[in-house]
This record gives sequence, C-alpha cells and structure tokens, in this order.
Amino acid sequence: MEGAETSALHLGFLADVPHASRVAALDPERSPPDRFHVRGREIYFHLPTGIGKRKLTSAYFDSKLATTLTVRNWRTVLTLLEMSEG
Repeated sequence: MEGAETSALHLGFLADVPHASRVAALDPERSPPDRFHVRGREIYFHLPTGIGKRKLTSAYFDSKLATTLTVRNWRTVLTLLEMSEG
C-alpha cells in the first residue's frame, strides 16, 4: 500500500490472532479496487473508494476469521500513537 493516499488507508484491530487457514480463505477480490493485508492481529486496508462503499465489512471479517474487528482511519491511528507517546 506504499504510495497510497493517506485518506484511503485504514487499520483494523482484531480481538485475536486468526488461524492461518481462515486468513487464507479470505477473498482478496471481494471488493475491487479495495485491498487488505492481514498481519497478526491487524488488518491493513487500502480503500480508494472510501470506507462506506466497501464489501470488506467488519461483519465479513468477524465471520470469516472467527474474531472481532474494529477499524480506524490512518489519521486516527497516528493521532492515538502520538497521544500514547506523549
């Protein structure tokens, strides 16, 4: 997602680390041109058409990964990081 507009970037936080087989079963073509990458308990999203028009919903990931997901935009994540460091 290198070079992407910051406004199109979001970070999802999972309650648990999903099993690798569940991650492998996710459909990368579910919501073109949106992209995602699961890494441990996080999901990195590139949503160029916006978060409201995607099929990559929290409910989709909750059911497919058997855990709970919450998503924040990249700007919010950076602000929370700054607050935690200061």
